[in-house]
Amino acid sequence: MSPEEIKEKALSLGFDDAGITPAIIPDEDIRAYQRWLAANKHANLAYMENQIRCNPENLLPGAKTAIIFVTYYKQPSSGFKPGRGLIASYARGRDYHNVHRKRLKHFIRWLEEKTGQKNIAKGFSDSAPILERALAVQAGLGWFGKNTLLIHRQFGTYTLLSGLLTTLDIPGVNKKERMPRCGSCTRCLDACPTKALSPYELDAAKCLSYHLIESKQALPDNISEKNPGYVFGCDICQEACPHNFRKSPSQAEEFRPDQGIGPYLDLSLLEDIEAKPEKLFGTPLNRRGVPGLKHSMKKILGKDRLQS
Repeated sequence: MSPEEIKEKALSLGFDDAGITPAIIPDEDIRAYQRWLAANKHANLAYMENQIRCNPENLLPGAKTAIIFVTYYKQPSSGFKPGRGLIASYARGRDYHNVHRKRLKHFIRWLEEKTGQKNIAKGFSDSAPILERALAVQAGLGWFGKNTLLIHRQFGTYTLLSGLLTTLDIPGVNKKERMPRCGSCTRCLDACPTKALSPYELDAAKCLSYHLIESKQALPDNISEKNPGYVFGCDICQEACPHNFRKSPSQAEEFRPDQGIGPYLDLSLLEDIEAKPEKLFGTPLNRRGVPGLKHSMKKILGKDRLQS
């Protein structure tokens, strides 16, 4: 089985790129990850402390190869509007976890049919303890940016990663691109309103995306006052990145705003969702839930127009 066959199949399933690499996390990435944990830069994300993510074989015994897939999701830029909360680009359509799981299932079935072997692969999509970004860089899919995101040559930072581990020893592994390519640029660092970024490192406790997606705590006032109007997630460091300039929106149907909640949340839509919470099902906003979205909207409005 050749890398060309693998990439062709990946593209046919809706992925935008694919890379192949040995299922081994580079030592330098493990050390950086451990330093980040030791500095408590992961806030309350206790699941990030799972050291299994440093050894892919713990997820799939006998794993020899990792195949990493890139999905481009950028949507048309949307500005801030009074009385509306802006939703991050990736979250306006369908939940990418569900999109990726379906594609990965088809890919693994194809892999088994091609080889005549069963139980040779395990998929992951931001839901398994593995340093997939390190594997993506090692597979030649891009480089590690100062904003801590993978920067893909063609798609910039508006990408979602998924992949699989396999016991197959697949030849033709791509050369990794380890040399940073951000140079002296600090646009993402300068643009971050909460100063959550330092070069190649993120302090989650200061990050808008962490507070508006992951955190179960009330949005701190010192973070809220620096929020320009996001209700879920944040794209500010991506919008500032020169590698994203003049990129056309994704053509993937699943990520279109009409497939989910759309680019904005306002009081009327929030009331509709509160009456019918199932509207959030299958969208990234379901992770935050109605109470979390209400809290964020209240902070954005800056007045007591929502019941606590």
